[in-house]
Amino acid sequence: MAIPLPPKLEIYFNRLSIKSRFFNRLLSFFYMPFVFKSGLKMNFVEDDYYAILPKRRLNLNWYGTMSGGAILGNSELAAGSYLFMLTKGDYRMICTRLNYRFLLPSIDAIMYKASVDLDELAEKTKAGGKFNIEMTIKVFRTNKNKAGRRIGAGTISFHMWPVGT
Repeated sequence: MAIPLPPKLEIYFNRLSIKSRFFNRLLSFFYMPFVFKSGLKMNFVEDDYYAILPKRRLNLNWYGTMSGGAILGNSELAAGSYLFMLTKGDYRMICTRLNYRFLLPSIDAIMYKASVDLDELAEKTKAGGKFNIEMTIKVFRTNKNKAGRRIGAGTISFHMWPVGT
């Protein structure tokens, strides 16, 4: 059974998870165990946002490559974290559609790079209330935190609403 937090406390925890990697990991242990177990790490810098999914047993398939389920599940979380950072934790969100195209298999860790129309997002957050937004995500092989060859790309739609409504 989920216990809702008061809106001010939820916004405080949201902003704390964006600012501190330690609290991000701690809160993900309780509220998003899939992120914690898969090892997804986000770089919360607006100009250079990326997320890295390490090569772990949980993320691998039978053949030793990154599994499609891990790539898709974490792509939703990486894109959502980017929106979460841009809205400064003031909005809740749910993924409504994910279209992804696999191009190549990956035997290394994976880097996600998400992008959204910042003007459209600013306009919608300024208006307040509920809204839908679409973004793109590109997935790369990575070696030592540098993007390598692109292995996939997709579009993701989110439905967003302010915390406390």
